[in-house]
Amino acid sequence: MSNDFHERDSALNLQLQQLVEEVKQFSATDDSPIIRAKRRIALNRLVNAIQFSGRLSKQAKWLELPNHQDYYNEALQKTLIEICERINQYNPQYPVMAWVNQTFKWRFEDVVAKEKKKGLTQIPKNQEMFAVLSLDNLQEELIKEDEISDEEQLKQIIELDTENYLTNEIIQGHPQVNLKVILLLLLDGKKWKEISEELGVPMTTASSFYQRRVRKIVAYIKKYI
Repeated sequence: MSNDFHERDSALNLQLQQLVEEVKQFSATDDSPIIRAKRRIALNRLVNAIQFSGRLSKQAKWLELPNHQDYYNEALQKTLIEICERINQYNPQYPVMAWVNQTFKWRFEDVVAKEKKKGLTQIPKNQEMFAVLSLDNLQEELIKEDEISDEEQLKQIIELDTENYLTNEIIQGHPQVNLKVILLLLLDGKKWKEISEELGVPMTTASSFYQRRVRKIVAYIKKYI
């Protein structure tokens, strides 16, 4: 049995190392839109493989925290961003997941320390906070610090939907209507009235469904820019 685990881990590490090398083929400083697109796709593949590897740390040390899942998600997002930004620092002498999980541990500790400092470790679970943002606001969030070059890049990320988050967020009772469909219609310049008519969903339902998820959409898309 232990040999089977070892073989699976070895195969996983080989796959991840190949993906890391694939990313390194495309320079982050290259001005070519084609090279940038290829690098982004390679990074998406690496991030996907890490997330679905089954070897991500559960951060068991912090399981008793009331907001463990929120901290976990935030720390994981920070970890994946850092891995993408520091990909050239990876030392192939060590397994990729060892590097990922060590980084994950540090980022989780950062998140916990930050929240304790803010005194927010006991946020009620039923408190939902969100801002009503338009697509223009969404694009402004993403364009800050040159994080995204143009609308076409944003559209590509939405269409690719690497983690299927946008596809899986569906309006209850309308399985054909998801975040991905709504975002693409908004990018095409459609108004809420037009979207409502095209999708057969009340305008307020579609609008509020989108607005409640804007912050998560921004965080999700930023991972792939």
